[in-house]
Amino acid sequence: QHPRNYAAWQARETDFVPEQGESLQMFYTRVAAAVDALAARHRGQRIVLVAHGGVLDCVYRMATGLALHAPRDFDLKNASVNRLRWSGDGLRLVAWGEVGHLAAETLDEVDRRVP
Repeated sequence: QHPRNYAAWQARETDFVPEQGESLQMFYTRVAAAVDALAARHRGQRIVLVAHGGVLDCVYRMATGLALHAPRDFDLKNASVNRLRWSGDGLRLVAWGEVGHLAAETLDEVDRRVP
């Protein structure tokens, strides 16, 4: 229904603002500010951030320096664990896309019938 919006999204046009929306740059800035504020507020603590792929894309780029306009060269896996470390200078990637906790042998036996 909105071919121009889709084309801009596919091309990662960072300054394109769809109707009633925000640009990729605006979104990134909002995510980065929220992540920095959370990390600063909980300095020295371990926190968990549950987020959708758009936020994770921004967090990865924050930690690695991958440009906002660059194509995604990393996976966003559902229910994965992504580990980062924050210092006053920003985020550093520790591990990305961990899914070992999803292996069948590590899952609870909720669906198995017990005699």
